[in-house]
Amino acid sequence: MSTELPGWDESTRPHAPSPGHLDAHMQAQGGHLRAIHDMYRSNLSQVRSVLDRIGDGALDVGEARAAVNQVGLRATYEQLGSFCGQMCQMVEVHHSIEDAHMYPALAATPSGDALAPVLGRLAEEHLVVHAMLVRLDEVLVVLPDAPERIGEVQVLFEHLQVLLESHFTYEEDELCDPLGYHGVMV
Repeated sequence: MSTELPGWDESTRPHAPSPGHLDAHMQAQGGHLRAIHDMYRSNLSQVRSVLDRIGDGALDVGEARAAVNQVGLRATYEQLGSFCGQMCQMVEVHHSIEDAHMYPALAATPSGDALAPVLGRLAEEHLVVHAMLVRLDEVLVVLPDAPERIGEVQVLFEHLQVLLESHFTYEEDELCDPLGYHGVMV
């Protein structure tokens, strides 16, 4: 496994100005993005737990399949070749929706010019996450025939989880208030 993993320098992330006072309704509307991300955080934790148990030898292939199915990732073991299967696809769809709808809607608000650097950075981070998902999937595809590569899967998945958590937190910190303030639906 190549040791170079995609990432970003968090210190170079631009920041959005505060949009102004938010009432409770605006805060709740902006908080919807955090709720969506929390669902992904939960799924990532569940997948991570399954991977850890496989790596520790506490689960075999059949048990892993059952465990993956229990966390809502209806997959056969061959899809463990696309292990994050549905979860990874959901992340891709989530980012596509943000890129195609949420970011343009924010860009069209009166704060759009001030948000542009943040929106651009977030879109770039989507590309990094996508590259990581592709790389993880490439290893997962061969996992059924090469179970000894579970350690590589664990490293890649752990890195993906770190990237996504950082990305989600940044996006929430920068966009939840503007989303609520401008009434942009998530």
